[in-house]
Amino acid sequence: MHRLKKKSQDSPGDGVQPVTPVVELKSKPTNFKPEKVVSVPIGIFGMKLVMESRFFGMLVIAFMIYFFGALVANEWTYLLASGFVCAAMIGALIPLLILLDIGGECSMPGEVLSLEGTTVVIKLKRKNFLGPLSWLIPARWVRLDVDVARRGRDGKTFEKILAPEPVLIESLDEEKWFEFPTPLLKRGVYLLKGVEISTCFPLGIVWWSRTIKVSKDKKDVSVTVYPRYFPCSGNFMEHLRGVASQMGMATHSSTITHQSTSFRSVREFKSGDSLRHVHWPSTARKGVMLVREFDQETIPVFNFLLNLRLPWRNAEQFELAVSTAMSLCHLGYSKGQLPELYLNPPLHSKEMEALMYDLPDNINPGIHLYSEILARVEMISGNFRTSSDNDEDFLELSVIEKDVVTLIPTVEQIMKYDPNVGDVICSPIDVCIVPYGWDFDEEAYGNIAKEGLSLSSLRNTKSRSSEDVKRAMGPTAGEIIGRIDWEKDLEAL
Repeated sequence: MHRLKKKSQDSPGDGVQPVTPVVELKSKPTNFKPEKVVSVPIGIFGMKLVMESRFFGMLVIAFMIYFFGALVANEWTYLLASGFVCAAMIGALIPLLILLDIGGECSMPGEVLSLEGTTVVIKLKRKNFLGPLSWLIPARWVRLDVDVARRGRDGKTFEKILAPEPVLIESLDEEKWFEFPTPLLKRGVYLLKGVEISTCFPLGIVWWSRTIKVSKDKKDVSVTVYPRYFPCSGNFMEHLRGVASQMGMATHSSTITHQSTSFRSVREFKSGDSLRHVHWPSTARKGVMLVREFDQETIPVFNFLLNLRLPWRNAEQFELAVSTAMSLCHLGYSKGQLPELYLNPPLHSKEMEALMYDLPDNINPGIHLYSEILARVEMISGNFRTSSDNDEDFLELSVIEKDVVTLIPTVEQIMKYDPNVGDVICSPIDVCIVPYGWDFDEEAYGNIAKEGLSLSSLRNTKSRSSEDVKRAMGPTAGEIIGRIDWEKDLEAL
């Protein structure tokens, strides 16, 4: 438990007008904690009754005195038994009235970058619902617990991030503010699920606790911790195909540079393309009309795929992939070509519902949307669907117009030196270009063991065709154009 010390300063909260100084937490251990014997949720105003052994001991003593008074026919013994019963009733009633008279509000930032901390600010005040009689019931020795939790990888479970020790409020006669600093937060969504206050004042016989909802508009107050991004040089882009520049031009074939005889690649025919540029051998082989592209008439651009189903070696490797995805999206945005972000499983699939259900509505597409999405993604186990399921649950990826860059985890581990923390063990990832007509690569991850994912067993299952496995796994190989050992390598990418 922590005791509280007042400190005069302005309130840090937004949208709430403070009239009293902020209260600063000062760590001091104490045993001010109820020993739960019987806990009864009341269901009204979030109230809960906690009865300890001394409460039942008092009732037993009162019954024994009453039984003794019946045997000896002594009125003073009856009076003594009645005193025990009245003390138990008053000890249970006054803490209830104290908690019902306390209201609370919260101030919490909505957006934080990864590996940054924040502060949860709680305001408590007396409502004085009894009017002038409220001074007869002072609020003393109140326990305060703040429940801040991070949403788990399945999108349903939660884990607490604040220390479980409560703080002790010696007196609450006026409005007070309490600051709860958090540790450095990892990428994800954090919820302030409620503030619990409890007391057994004044007789210490029965505990009452109450959970205060800190927001009137929604059930929980949440803060989104975005992944960090790092500047990239874009050296890998020389390996990418490009698209024709359309700056100030009306047709797709119009360019701002002179046509070159240096043949680069082929792409699908579009309205406005010259028939002289049709590549007939590729057209006959693919069954789609394809035209030649030339170096000087193209600008390197790319889309990006983050494959959540790949067998990522550990959480650190996956976080490196998410930071890389955010950094590459910022790189494309800075060059005037915002990449399209693909996910496997797709964003609107059933497997992503638990992670993306609280994605903000009416958000502008672009970097802000990508930040919200990448703050919520997690590794997905290999629980594949069959072709009879909804096609929206499978990845639909086009690599015709633009190259699609993806990240492939490696099984290697290397050691790097960080001056701040010393030696760091890193799990590198490869930056790859998804091949045209990508297919499932049998040998790419055949030797990688991952709990819950067995590629050989999936292939031997009769209910799943090889096409289902391919579509579910997504691209597992490609042309390697770079490698990232840790986040400091992104600058040279």
